[in-house]
Amino acid sequence: MADISLNAGIRSGLTQLNRTGAQFRQTTDRLATGKKVASAIDNPTNFFAAVNLNDRAEGLSSRLDTMGQAVQRIQAADNGISTIRSFVAAMKGVVNNAIGNTDSDARAALGKQFNELINQVGTAAADSSYQGKNLVQSTGEDGESETVQFNETFGESTLEVKGFSIQAGAYDSTTNVVTDIDTTNVDGTSTVSLAGHTNGGAGGSSTVGALMLSSQDSTTAVGIQSYATGGMSTTTSAESASVNWAGSGYQELLSDVVTQLEAFDNALKTQSSALATNLSTITTREEFSNNMINTLKEGADSLTLADLNEEGANLLALQTQNQLATQSLSLASQNSQAVLQLIG
Repeated sequence: MADISLNAGIRSGLTQLNRTGAQFRQTTDRLATGKKVASAIDNPTNFFAAVNLNDRAEGLSSRLDTMGQAVQRIQAADNGISTIRSFVAAMKGVVNNAIGNTDSDARAALGKQFNELINQVGTAAADSSYQGKNLVQSTGEDGESETVQFNETFGESTLEVKGFSIQAGAYDSTTNVVTDIDTTNVDGTSTVSLAGHTNGGAGGSSTVGALMLSSQDSTTAVGIQSYATGGMSTTTSAESASVNWAGSGYQELLSDVVTQLEAFDNALKTQSSALATNLSTITTREEFSNNMINTLKEGADSLTLADLNEEGANLLALQTQNQLATQSLSLASQNSQAVLQLIG
């Protein structure tokens, strides 16, 4: 082929056809893929800039899952708090009823109802867990924590959600055992404490229990004393968790229990407010992350995506150029044919 000589017109026509063909292939690729930069070969600067933007968007997207789970965990805790506050309100009603009742047997019956409500508060707290983590009750003393990650880089932007712990020390009528409460330093009612004693109380037969709330922001716990049938003993540490509803001086003792219930309810509201603030922060960051992900992806797309309208117009223009180049090559070859006619 090197021995064959082409005249200038034919060579120019072939060059134009080759150039148009390459542009035609590039345009059809862009229309097929929707991208003007599909690899680093097309445009290294834009390609790697888009990769970095997409990587950051993917990192933020992965954080959205953990934020969503944190929101659900807080909502589970809030459901538990609402339920517990309902029980506390019922407990207030029981105590107020007992204060105005002169019948010791009736007060004893009300005391048993009160202790059952303590049990219900404890079970409601235990049932407020979500995916193995409970912000209302923990195996430790003051509550569990959860660190929520916001930034795509681990540890760079976080929020610590602090839970609290509601512990119920309640009497088990089957085993006659009172459950343990580890919390100490009870605000205003420092005698409220349990150590897992059995049958604490005068006469060796007492229905005792207690309810305590401790938080991570304070070393002070709020406690509620329970009903005891046999009166308070001076020989067991379980006595301090119980109040003799049926004995003398019950009005003053039960008034103290009302005060304890109010303090407990106020502590619940404080913890609920803290969780609500955390929930608001997380949902705000969720919205921010979604907006940022959209911004990053749009930025990456602007660097790599093709304008399909422009590429469609380019395709039509290239088809026209290809036809013109073909006609030009045909005209150039006709000059050579004229020489052939002279020879013939």
